[in-house]
Amino acid sequence: MLADFALSVTDLLSLGTFTIMASVVAAVLGFGGGMLLIAIMPFYLPAAAIIPVHGATQMVSNISRAMFSWREVCWSLLPSYLIGAITGTLLVGLTAVSLATEYLPLFIGSYILMNIWHQGFMRWVSRFESMFLAGFVLSGLSLLVGAPGPLFHPMMMKKLSDKNHLVATTAMMMTIAHGLKLILFGLVGFNYLSQWPLLTTLVLCAILGSWLGTRVRHRSQNQHVLLLIKIILSLLALKMMLSVWLTYQ
Repeated sequence: MLADFALSVTDLLSLGTFTIMASVVAAVLGFGGGMLLIAIMPFYLPAAAIIPVHGATQMVSNISRAMFSWREVCWSLLPSYLIGAITGTLLVGLTAVSLATEYLPLFIGSYILMNIWHQGFMRWVSRFESMFLAGFVLSGLSLLVGAPGPLFHPMMMKKLSDKNHLVATTAMMMTIAHGLKLILFGLVGFNYLSQWPLLTTLVLCAILGSWLGTRVRHRSQNQHVLLLIKIILSLLALKMMLSVWLTYQ
């Protein structure tokens, strides 16, 4: 599926730092960290490695965030979500793994911009109030864009008014989606073991970011950082899309 690749020590440390930042953002806001990380990864990784490496990192980031707040997870919402997630992974996975990976950054960039700035797109997705459909769509989109969590943030805010319950429960939801994705990419040939230095570094950085973000969440002013994150994500998405366009001119 993908020839072995290796990052320099400088690039590895740089990507690890971004992973800490993304994990802190996710732990504080409950969303946005995955999009921030996947917007950075195309500048460091081959296109075919972005989704599986991002998935491994985000699974650990989410499960560590959930475990740091496990008492606040609303477990009753998860069984129907799990059934939908398994269904979505199986059905979408039949086609997603065969897509042309060189155009993946273009697809991810478009998704990020629509997610942030196109309210109609967000309203359309938020119609899916069923946890089964949430699992189906989130797991399917996770195979394509890596970080679909914010799409269902409005729905989860209706179900969970407490911020801590919201952050912990959505972390478990994304843990499931990323875990299923890792299994699928492993079955089709992505060699996780060959990338153990990269994955170990990013996993440890994700756990550190979750720990830091959980500690500051109760003292944070979310509205002060949300606009800045949106601007940073938009600039990264535009740069990502431009690089693909220039490559094929």
